[in-house]
Amino acid sequence: MKLLTVLILTISSILAQDYTWPTDVGKHLSSNFGEFRTTGYHLGLDIKTGGVIGHPVFAVSDGHISRIVTNYSGFGRALYLTMDDGQTSVYAHLSKFSPRLEDRLEEAQKTGESYITNIFPSPEEFRFEKGDVIAYSGNTGFSFGPHLHIEIRNPFGQPLNPLTSGLSQADRLAPIAEEISLTPLNSESWVNGNQLPQNFPLFRDKKGEYNFPDTINISGSLGLSIKAFDKRQGANNIYQLHRVEVYIDEKLHHTLQFDRLDYNWLTTANYIRDYRNSRLNLGDFIKLYRNDTDPMVPIHDDSTSGILNLTPGYHDIEILVMDVLKNTRTVHGTVFNMAPFEVVLEKLGETDELLSFLIQPKSITLPIESVIVYSFTPYGFADEQVVIQSSESIEAGRIITVPKKQVERKALQFIAQNKLGTRSIPAHWVGEKHTGDHLSVNVNMDISHTDAGVYVQVQPEQVVDVNLSLRLKGEYQYETIPLNQIQPSVYLTQPIDPLMFDNVDQIEVILKRSIERQVRFDFPYTVAMPGISVTAVSKDSFCSIRTKKPSITSPTLMWIEAVHKHAPIKNGNLLSRVYQLQPFERPLLKPVNIGIRYPTKLKDRDKIHLYYYDQKEGWSFIPTENNNDRQVLTGEVKHLDAIAIIEDVTPPMIKSMHPGHNGNYPSLELNQFKIIIDDALSGFEPEEDSFELKLDNTSLFYAYQPKSKTIYYEMERPLPIGTHTIQFKVRDRAGNETSRNIEFKVY
Repeated sequence: MKLLTVLILTISSILAQDYTWPTDVGKHLSSNFGEFRTTGYHLGLDIKTGGVIGHPVFAVSDGHISRIVTNYSGFGRALYLTMDDGQTSVYAHLSKFSPRLEDRLEEAQKTGESYITNIFPSPEEFRFEKGDVIAYSGNTGFSFGPHLHIEIRNPFGQPLNPLTSGLSQADRLAPIAEEISLTPLNSESWVNGNQLPQNFPLFRDKKGEYNFPDTINISGSLGLSIKAFDKRQGANNIYQLHRVEVYIDEKLHHTLQFDRLDYNWLTTANYIRDYRNSRLNLGDFIKLYRNDTDPMVPIHDDSTSGILNLTPGYHDIEILVMDVLKNTRTVHGTVFNMAPFEVVLEKLGETDELLSFLIQPKSITLPIESVIVYSFTPYGFADEQVVIQSSESIEAGRIITVPKKQVERKALQFIAQNKLGTRSIPAHWVGEKHTGDHLSVNVNMDISHTDAGVYVQVQPEQVVDVNLSLRLKGEYQYETIPLNQIQPSVYLTQPIDPLMFDNVDQIEVILKRSIERQVRFDFPYTVAMPGISVTAVSKDSFCSIRTKKPSITSPTLMWIEAVHKHAPIKNGNLLSRVYQLQPFERPLLKPVNIGIRYPTKLKDRDKIHLYYYDQKEGWSFIPTENNNDRQVLTGEVKHLDAIAIIEDVTPPMIKSMHPGHNGNYPSLELNQFKIIIDDALSGFEPEEDSFELKLDNTSLFYAYQPKSKTIYYEMERPLPIGTHTIQFKVRDRAGNETSRNIEFKVY
């Protein structure tokens, strides 16, 4: 009981803190707590500084400087202020420290003969009071522009949301919601007659609230996600939400809230965001559910999973999205929980102008109330929605007529809805003279992986009038899998448990009519299991993935595809095939090892490395080990991306230098050296080994900003009058070097 009382008092003390704002340049943010990044979460606030450096940075509370850091990446110049309440405030990307701290830094750099430092002063060495200037804002480290990054960490070193942990900011704007997503989670799950994840736009009404576009027909276990963001007045930026509440039939179903994170949890961001939507460039959706195998992170309410398992019938869904000041936007919607029904389609007749069809339920007797018809080309490309000229009920079915001119030489898709609101599984029709020959048509097969399992998609290159199915074949396995026709030329399995593919080495597509045709596909796929290291190898045996024990959280079917059409490689030599690691839409909790073998003719080339393709950055360098005896390059990746061996033989560029060669400068005005560099492909490792900067043959302790690719050196005192030399050398990650010596005069 005493321990509980102390804990409550500690929490109350923390919640009662009222810190001062750390700058006097305003309270505008470029980023807030919990935003999704390629590296994980954003763990603090990014405060705008008007695009300039040098604004005073204040201690937000009484405390002592417990850590001083300078480096080339990450935070750059940073201070850690351990406050008297037990929490720590962290200030990053600084340009300068206060004079006493600068003296301590200079001493450590000279002693260590390095710009990079990590100093831990004693609690008595640097005491500051709330509001004291401790540093000046900057753009050092991995910063995209001048700003101040600040974090509030609890006594365990875990970052807390600063706007709920002592810092305050006025905000009167509620968040904005754009879309929802529904993800089937097992083989019994459906959304509007489809078993693939579906996204739906939201529509804002006059009250400022958002609504589903229509009643959504669902069944089975489903995951709900939302694409939404926060806004603040006076800024065009978008921010992470603070809290989301989901209500089903007015009863609280699930909550999530961004209040506390941890640097050890960075990779879990891909289990909080809807990773599939993100990888498909459909935006940042927040998952409002947690799978059993997802890592436990204290963002989701741990008393519920958020998964939808609803009773049959209509249900009201209400989603509340909030910021830290409880400005709230509400999303309303209705779902109807009932499994889709099958229909029987029959062409009744035709005239010079019309075609008529009878569509009726296959087994249930609930009357069909409406039908939608879409047209497709004979090669399976979506065309348009077809105008229905007339629709007449007959028993439980309907007779509909469509304009012959609109559907001539087209394949048709029919989707029915009964009086309860249940949608049908699509039915299809195509005129016999426009169907392809199932004995000769080319057949393509694709595989994808979602939360529900593995989907196998079969697509003949022309619409065919046959029954299609699959067989999974292996030494001890022979499994027939039915296919659902979801478009005139697209057939899809229900989601299949990845474990069913264990020991499968071949997939057979069966096209059955009076004569049966079998199309065989080799199956170089591997079932990877959590807690076990597993290797998957490409069909040509040149590329491999090896998982680590914690790489995945659930059974995953992994494979490697050789890519024929890939992003261009503009500034290097492609020396292997490009391989896509699959399934690219599934997240990794920890990196996987990769390797690509190379031919003997490349053994003497020392500038070959592995690269992966990043959608934003393009081809990106992977730290690579070269086993010359085995002729294999190895590395690791955090996402299942496209990879390749690329040779970079282009030296780095020195774009500009200040002072310049043969320049003349007044002694009191020359207070900084600045060198801007660039590299066409491999880039620079943000380490001192990548650069060498000397003034008059004496090494300098310079700073490097990796985003702007700029070397800085701040002069401690004016240079003596006379002639001086600068020697500069830069090396890219591939080992290419460029050097330049300049001579200038000071007067």
